Amino acid sequence: MACYPNRRCCFEKRMLYLVLKLILRTGLWVFFRRFVVRNRHLMPGRGPLLVVANHPNTFMDPIVIASLLPQQVYFIAKSTVFNSPFRKWLLHRMNLIPIHRREDMSGLLLDNEATFSASYQALAERKTLLIFPEGTSFSERRLRKIKTGTARMALGAVDNTADAASLQILPVGLNYSDPTRFRSDVFVNVGKPIDVAPYLDRYKQDSVGTVNELTDVIRQQLEKLIVVTPSDDEDTLVRQIEQVYKERLAEQTPIEAPRHVRDFLLTRALVKSLGYFIERQPQRVERFREKMRSYNQQLQELDLQHLPSIEENNVLLRQSLIRTLLLALTVPLYLYGLINNYLAYIIPSRVADALTEEKEFRAPIMLSVGIFSFPVLYAIQAIALWQLQPDKTYLLLYLLSLPVSGFFTLRYWNTLLRVREHWLLLQLFLNSSPVAEDLKRQRQEIVDELDQARVEYLRLQANGQNVG
Repeated sequence: MACYPNRRCCFEKRMLYLVLKLILRTGLWVFFRRFVVRNRHLMPGRGPLLVVANHPNTFMDPIVIASLLPQQVYFIAKSTVFNSPFRKWLLHRMNLIPIHRREDMSGLLLDNEATFSASYQALAERKTLLIFPEGTSFSERRLRKIKTGTARMALGAVDNTADAASLQILPVGLNYSDPTRFRSDVFVNVGKPIDVAPYLDRYKQDSVGTVNELTDVIRQQLEKLIVVTPSDDEDTLVRQIEQVYKERLAEQTPIEAPRHVRDFLLTRALVKSLGYFIERQPQRVERFREKMRSYNQQLQELDLQHLPSIEENNVLLRQSLIRTLLLALTVPLYLYGLINNYLAYIIPSRVADALTEEKEFRAPIMLSVGIFSFPVLYAIQAIALWQLQPDKTYLLLYLLSLPVSGFFTLRYWNTLLRVREHWLLLQLFLNSSPVAEDLKRQRQEIVDELDQARVEYLRLQANGQNVG
């Protein structure tokens, strides 16, 4: 991993990395509405370090993790991305190390000796490597089978060189509210580092068994840091339950933790309890699933996201009136932001639509395109203003107004959609619509059934029974 043949290569790589990191950090700040890190103090500031993480969001995942570490990060990436001379030149300068995967080398002899040698050297030089042990990116909320390459790499590095004797494996869980949506949330859950040295003696006696043991430890640590749903059907049901019941559950289950941690723990508890009932009372779960499906289908037909609780209904009218008034008063600001930011916002989405149909790739494509579309279009607009009004003060104020008005316009649009939904709800309820009464009845039945299931589950826990 050393820079050869001269120091100029090292300098170019460091500068390219620092510039890209600064740009991408800014892009992440714009792309995500909330970027929250738990246990950041557990992230070592230097190597030798092997960072392992789940992989729900393709190229976005390494960007998120690398932005949090002060040191340079070297990335283990599938060899198929190095498929042209230019990419090979660029990706090597971006600290990517190619690794051959069995699924990419059908019918060919798999040879990763060069990758392992480069990794050993990097770790001996106290560098930090990032690897995704699932091998492939999946947007589902679950952990795929962990490949043994990470454990083999870690144990091999400690066994091959004394300089890597202090190697640690840092597990990181990435939890996205919606991996493909602009202005969504990401919760980065950092685990306790795993020391590799204690496994070395067993590795020398039984390499295969110790590799499997360490691989299992990595899997267990990662599963603690993410939400794991066994199937798409269960994930859908959990999300539907969260929409209806999560705030009520939070009120009944006081957790002394920040909101993002509380939400994470509650979701894991919902998944665990649902798994218990699926195993013990599958018919009951299936009947409940049908209730949820019917309820959500009716909401979708009315173009509604959710039905508010009785408590929320008490303040819905007042909030809707205030927000409608604010929206009306700020229409000029919205139009200014829309005119000056529409192309910069829409181009990344259109490019993503044109380049991929796989939702896992949308977010990184939008981020990458947006990093260039915003400054380029802002520069063009600034040049046009200068031609019309060559005044430095006006130009500076205009440039400062562009990102601010862009955020305001996005916030305005999201508020407009929420207010529209609130007025639809109020129209249903104030007119005493039979549809609204039926939806309220269904919602109450769902909440009552969830309350009953919660009481049963907690009683079993209190009695010391195994509930998963």
